[in-house]
Amino acid sequence: MAKKPGESPFQALEEAAYLAYREWPIWLVLRQRELEAHLERARTAAQSKAPHRNKQAEEDQ
Repeated sequence: MAKKPGESPFQALEEAAYLAYREWPIWLVLRQRELEAHLERARTAAQSKAPHRNKQAEEDQ
């Protein structure tokens, strides 16, 4: 962010805080999408491994 001439440090801080406040909901939505994608990959990996374990258990019996 470019500093405007005659702008006090507190005004710059206030502007940065306002922009962060405005961007926060957007960041949360993007982060939620990332986490959902990660959890879906983890579930898929766990499900693909789970039947393999069950087949081995059935063969042992």
